[in-house]
Amino acid sequence: MITFHRTPRRPFLLCFACILTAASPFAATQTLARPGWVGSGITTDLWWKRAIIYEINPVDFGPAGDSPLHGIAHRLDYIHSLGTDAILLTHLQPDPTHAETIDPTLGTLDDFDDLLREASSRHLRVLLDLDPAIPAADLPNVARFWLNRGIAGFHVIGTNDTARAQASTLRTTASSYLGQRILIADADLTLTATAQPQPEPQPSTRGRHHAHSRSRKQSSTGTTTHAYTALDTQSPQLLLDDRPGAITTLNAAAIRPIIDHLQEIQQAGHSLPLLATDGPSFTRSMSRYADGHHDLAIARLLATFLFTTRAESLLYYGQELGVRTSSSPDAVTPLIQWDAPPPPAKPAPATETYVPYKPPTTAASTPPDAAPNAALEDADPNSLLNWYRQLSTLHHGNTTLASGTSLTINRDDQNVLVLIRKPKVVSANSPVLVLLFNLTPQPVQLSLKADTTKLGLRGSFLRTVLRSYDGIGTMHLDEMTLPPYGAYIGELRY
Repeated sequence: MITFHRTPRRPFLLCFACILTAASPFAATQTLARPGWVGSGITTDLWWKRAIIYEINPVDFGPAGDSPLHGIAHRLDYIHSLGTDAILLTHLQPDPTHAETIDPTLGTLDDFDDLLREASSRHLRVLLDLDPAIPAADLPNVARFWLNRGIAGFHVIGTNDTARAQASTLRTTASSYLGQRILIADADLTLTATAQPQPEPQPSTRGRHHAHSRSRKQSSTGTTTHAYTALDTQSPQLLLDDRPGAITTLNAAAIRPIIDHLQEIQQAGHSLPLLATDGPSFTRSMSRYADGHHDLAIARLLATFLFTTRAESLLYYGQELGVRTSSSPDAVTPLIQWDAPPPPAKPAPATETYVPYKPPTTAASTPPDAAPNAALEDADPNSLLNWYRQLSTLHHGNTTLASGTSLTINRDDQNVLVLIRKPKVVSANSPVLVLLFNLTPQPVQLSLKADTTKLGLRGSFLRTVLRSYDGIGTMHLDEMTLPPYGAYIGELRY
C-alpha cells in the first residue's frame, strides 16, 4: 500500500507572515487597497470619477464628552447614506509648524486612526485640507506622514504661486502610493480651462494607474490640437470651482458661464472639475437664497444643479438638511440635531379643579437659523435629505450624466437655466437629457423645439426622469410650464 505524505505548509505560512510583518512601514498604505473596491489597485476604475465628496468642519461634530473626530465616526453611516465617496476634513493641524499632529481640541492621532478604520469599513475615503503656510521644506515629509496613515489625498487651498508649488510637491508624493491617492486644487478663475497650470508629464514620472496619452487632431480652425485620452499624471485630479458660493442671487446669466467652464476643464483633459455651491468661505446657500416662501423648492433646485453638471460634486456638511448660517457667530447651538425629539408628554388626567380660562397666545415662530433634525428628515420621504439621496443615485448611476457632453441654451432673459447632457452615442437606451431650472418665483412658459432642432437633436417631448415639484406626465418641447423654482430632468424622446 502506497502512503502519500503531505508536505508540511506551516513553516511556509510562517515565513510568509514574517515577510508581511517586515513590510510594516507600508501596511498603512494598504488601507485603501481592498479587492473589488474601486481604486484598490485591483480594479481599473477611477474612484474619483463621478465622486461625491462631503466636506466637514470637525468642530461642529463634537458630541458632549467626546472628541469631534469620534463624533464624525459616529455619523459615518449617515454620511454614507448620501452616496458619499470621500469625506474632506478641514484643517486638523494646530499650526503650520506642527503639521504632523492634530489640534488637541479636535482629538488625537488615535482618534484619527479610528476614524480611518471606520470609514474604510464603509468604503469611504478620507481627504485632508493642508495649511497653505506649511514650510516647503517640510511638505514632502508631512505628506508622507498622512499618506502612510491611510488618507486618500489632499486639498490645496489657493491659486497663487505658493499653492501651485505645494500642489506639484503633493501630486508627486501622492502618485507613489497605491490606492489612487488624489489631489484637489482650486481652479484659477483668472485663466481659461486650457491655460490652467498643467506641467507636461514626462515618461519617467508616469504613475501606476493614470497612464497619459495624446493624439493629434485637427480643430475646426484647421490648427493642430492635442486630444487627451486620459488624465495626465502631473496635474491635480480634481479642480475645485466654488464660484456658485459667491453668487448672492439666483441668476442664469451668472450660472451658465460656470457650467460652460466646467465642460472646458473636462475637454482640456488634464483634470476633472469639482463643483461646490457651499463652503466654509461663503454664507450658506439656504441663507443666501431662501425667501421665506419657496425655501424648500430653492434648496431642491440648487441640489439638482449640483449633481447634474459635468463636474463631480462637493457637499458642505449640512446643506443636504438645509442648514443656515447662524445669525450669531458665537452661538453654541449645534448646526444639526441628530436624534428625533422625544414624543409629547401624555396629558394629565382630568380633575375637578377649577382652572381659569386664559386666551391662547400666538406660538413663537421657528427661528430662521434653527437646527434641522436629521432623524425627522430621514423619516420623511419628501424631505430635502431624501431628495439629495435621489440625486446622488442618479449622479452615480446615469451614464449620460457621467460621460455626456454638456451644452447650455441661453434663456437668460427669462432667468431660466437650460442644460443639455448629450451622450457619446444617442440611442433609445441612452437618450439625451434635458434639464430645466426656473430661477424665478413665478411660473415660466418655455418652448425649446427650435433650439433642439438647431442643435441637431431629434425629439418632440421629454419623458420625466426626476422633478423637484409635484406633477405627472411628459413635457412637450413646444410648450412647457415650470413652477416657481422648479427643477426638471427629462429624456428627449420622439
